[in-house]
Amino acid sequence: MGNGKSSAILRTFRIVSTSNEHDTVYVGTLDDGLFRSINDGMSWDTVGGEIDSNRITALATDPNGRIWAGTEPSNIYRSDDGGETWTKKSGISELASESDWSYPPRPETHNIRWIEPDPTDSDRVSVCIEQGALVHTTDGGETWLDRVAEAPRDIHQLRMHSAVPGRLYAATGDGAERHGRGYAESHDHGETWYYPNDGMEKQYLTSVAVDAANPDRVLVSASTPPKQMDDFEGLSSAVYRRMSDGSWEKCMSGMPDEAGLTPPMIAANGPISGRFVAIANRGIFRTIDYGDSWKKITINWPDEFTEQHPRAIALIER
Repeated sequence: MGNGKSSAILRTFRIVSTSNEHDTVYVGTLDDGLFRSINDGMSWDTVGGEIDSNRITALATDPNGRIWAGTEPSNIYRSDDGGETWTKKSGISELASESDWSYPPRPETHNIRWIEPDPTDSDRVSVCIEQGALVHTTDGGETWLDRVAEAPRDIHQLRMHSAVPGRLYAATGDGAERHGRGYAESHDHGETWYYPNDGMEKQYLTSVAVDAANPDRVLVSASTPPKQMDDFEGLSSAVYRRMSDGSWEKCMSGMPDEAGLTPPMIAANGPISGRFVAIANRGIFRTIDYGDSWKKITINWPDEFTEQHPRAIALIER
């Protein structure tokens, strides 16, 4: 990518975020910085010259169309002009919990794993730091609120839903060390948390998605704790759905075998209830019935993709 050329850098692909203009796409990489396409990915240009790290680990857009970017080491930037210029939102590194943050494969550093703007309040943004904290801003990044005692420490993905302001849905890695802590939920903007995990055998969660029309319908992906990122033979993953009684049920009909499957990254395919799309190392799958069955989407899937971990999936509505 860059200089108007397009090429695949799937190993460094982290998350796609779209602006209010449907043909604009942003991609953050883990080595080469931030890219923007204004023609649905036909060509790419480098943006984010003000960002002082080439490791872009998270991207998001808020309801006002502002773009948020997170990096390794953990810093937050915001663009109010479609990615032309970026402003660092200081203060995260001054939080009291910062001394506890570390990314285990490289313990001398840490990164912004996920950014979740509130769909009902553009100035309220939740930021997941890998690993060590969930922090928040209520004023557009001018000041930051530190983690609370019962919040999960290793959130991999966080979701909100416009129908239930203040509710946070978290897929975490905490369950790898504390069984029953894989999925976490808050109903008061992260002030208090509970951990409903009944029925979920695998406890290392990677992704969470909430039904576009029903905030009580939730899908998550979970796996055995990874020993090494490239240990595909020892990996086993599954998708679970939340039932009406709050427990979880595995929903893998039409999905590949669990052994060797990377944890699927899941996104709701709104606005119709029950529709989700998931991507894993063995392809892209969709369901229209809340996980009762999955169907593989027929596309070219190179063999080398089977030994890669997809980092995110984003759906653009037309």
